[in-house]
Amino acid sequence: MFERFSQDARRVVLRARHEAVRAGQDRLGCEHLLLGLLAEPGPAAAAMAEAGLELAALRARLLAGKAEPESLDADALASVGIDLDTVRRATDAMFGPGALDRAGHGRARRPGRLRVTADAKQALGLALEAAVRLRQKEISGGHLLIGIIDQGDSALGLLAAFAVDTAGLRADVVSRLAAAA
Repeated sequence: MFERFSQDARRVVLRARHEAVRAGQDRLGCEHLLLGLLAEPGPAAAAMAEAGLELAALRARLLAGKAEPESLDADALASVGIDLDTVRRATDAMFGPGALDRAGHGRARRPGRLRVTADAKQALGLALEAAVRLRQKEISGGHLLIGIIDQGDSALGLLAAFAVDTAGLRADVVSRLAAAA
């Protein structure tokens, strides 16, 4: 399916992957695709901005819901002479901010590999259907947004938290796609 993606849609997926890694996630979901769409200029980003969505606010909302890793117990480490804050600062200095939290803590996974969630896979399939329905040869960022909205599960709650009229957002991006064709 990715061979049918336009350059902007490919950049959206790469940005979404970057956002997932930045958040310390081992999966790429619709929420990351929304961040990627907002970060990549185009009809989808314009429609989302018009609906009142901002990249920084959406990113902050997603990061605020992230729980702290359970495997790092500062008190337990302190009892054996290890200061977690010192370790965290040293790790951040050497490997970048949040490196300790991204380490995977006991769960082996291949570096650089992210699992695509079922809802994101469904949204990608629905993006293809939207492109076909609109008689467009490539899947663009706008089609990805339509797929996310049509998928309806995880992303709609996130959009509702920002009081976004998803039907209006969908209609706006369809209109922008038609005008760009």
